[in-house]
Amino acid sequence: MRIITEPKETIGRYVASKLDSGGKWTDFVAFGLVNNDEELMAGVVFNGYTPPAICMHIAAEKMTPTFIAVIMDYAFRQLECKRVTGVIDRKNRASRRFALHLGAKLEGVMRDATPKGDTCIYGLLRKDAERWLAPRYKQRMEQ
Repeated sequence: MRIITEPKETIGRYVASKLDSGGKWTDFVAFGLVNNDEELMAGVVFNGYTPPAICMHIAAEKMTPTFIAVIMDYAFRQLECKRVTGVIDRKNRASRRFALHLGAKLEGVMRDATPKGDTCIYGLLRKDAERWLAPRYKQRMEQ
């Protein structure tokens, strides 16, 4: 597996195709995880950067701890964000569990926010993401 950042439009389309809400981004940064056949297995889109926060959208068939560490490093070390915000369809239980696994906290529910219904707002603060910024992941990223 290999991490890519270009072509960001391809990664963005991959992420958008997996999201219930679609997703059309104009100003964004993207990270992808490709397998040995160069097929995207995971994608992350960051947009809406307003220091000290950014929005993150994730879609994945397969995820690795090193990939998670790379995206956390980007948000919290490179951009020096204090928080990352995720917006997840209330019915998407797998994504909601994954957000909690990352360390995010449910901050609220926007009722009837999309044609499909309610949307959950998750916030991930740097202090709750510290395990992903651990030295063991940094060493893997540099390999």
